[in-house]
Amino acid sequence: MDIKLCCHYCEKQGSVRKHGKSRAGIPRYRCSACGRTFQTRYIYPGNEVDIYPLIQARLNEGLSHSDIANQLGINVEIISRYIFMSDKNIK
Repeated sequence: MDIKLCCHYCEKQGSVRKHGKSRAGIPRYRCSACGRTFQTRYIYPGNEVDIYPLIQARLNEGLSHSDIANQLGINVEIISRYIFMSDKNIK
């Protein structure tokens, strides 16, 4: 069984190759199309791609940054970074 990975950034399939391992021993991959590297899973939940919709949902509920951080097991700085990047993309 040959599984083709899709790039997490440019979403191009077939251009992803192995690119060593992280310090934790998790395989890393590199996309030859966009040149970015990524992992299929992370030890720290703040690095997961799907963390941002979870942050947005909790912000919409009116939770504080520290409550969101505690619920998701991430640092408050991740929430601040998300808000900063969201504001930057809107302008």
